[in-house]
Amino acid sequence: MTRSGTLGSAFAILLFAGCGGAIGDAGGGPPDSGGPPDSGTQRDSDSGGTPGNDAFWLGTYTGCAVGADDNSLNSAGFVSGASITLAQSGQTLTATYVDGEGAVSSFEFTPTTSTTATLASAGKTVPGFVISCTDGPGDSWVVPGVMGVEAGALTYDDGTVFVTLLGDVQDPQTDAGECGATALPSKFWALCEDRQGGAPGTGPADAAAPPASDLPVGQYTCRSDVETYDVVGGEKEYVTGGATGTLTLTQTGTEVTAQYDGDSSIAGTMHLAATTATTAIAEENQTLTAPCTVPIALGTGGGPSPAPATLPIAAGSVAVVGSTLFLSFAGTMDASSSCSGAQMAGTLICSKQ
Repeated sequence: MTRSGTLGSAFAILLFAGCGGAIGDAGGGPPDSGGPPDSGTQRDSDSGGTPGNDAFWLGTYTGCAVGADDNSLNSAGFVSGASITLAQSGQTLTATYVDGEGAVSSFEFTPTTSTTATLASAGKTVPGFVISCTDGPGDSWVVPGVMGVEAGALTYDDGTVFVTLLGDVQDPQTDAGECGATALPSKFWALCEDRQGGAPGTGPADAAAPPASDLPVGQYTCRSDVETYDVVGGEKEYVTGGATGTLTLTQTGTEVTAQYDGDSSIAGTMHLAATTATTAIAEENQTLTAPCTVPIALGTGGGPSPAPATLPIAAGSVAVVGSTLFLSFAGTMDASSSCSGAQMAGTLICSKQ
């Protein structure tokens, strides 16, 4: 008997394995499976607060992209109705994640700097996964699953919250589950860009010192989740895709360079500032390159240009959780591209070579 797991219908997203796919009116997903910044949301730089990377802002963040990987099936996409709410009590930062179906997961983090935090305790779960079981040719079925979280990080950059988690996906219905007791090592990421309400949070009680040691520099093999949203001719278009590539991470002092190539979905070099030995925050005025995947032109023989175009990065971070490096980003396609104004967000999920 074999099994595999991925995010279920609670996230209303598209499964893919190293290729792109359309979600929404041009594909097989629901027409509102993602979306633009909600009206009334705030960015730190224009809401009367402290702009930039000075500190976490508490409050509720929407405009979320979410992804998961169990080394067998991948899933990702913009998720309508999803949110992350940050609250703080003393030196405990609580991130409450609500998925597209209203399921709630809450995680406690300990701030390590004013913009980074580590998971304080394991044992919480992320719902919405599906486990696919196979007992021979033609004998397959699915059961609901959850990911038991074992480690994680929370980072913040220019009005965007990034959550990255590691754990095991299991069938929670019985001790052994319908597919047996074997757990699937998995990764989960979520980033949310649009804040409603709230106030600045506080970092550690003591002023953060420079990183005591370098990030784990070197070459990594990565798989990308790249999500795109745009409104074309009054129609909402959502595309999810990804491929594989090589990330080269170098560091001099607190200056970090992340060079990524070999991936047709996203490429380029980002410069970041190390905040701890496991986290870094993107510097201002960074860009990557990505092809336009919208507007979708199904059945016409046309479609978006495959040529890479400039993607200015509004926010980005690196978080090393266990043996996995997550490089996450969010931005809007450049005015010179054929998909000017399209929103893009995603994460590289990387293992050291």
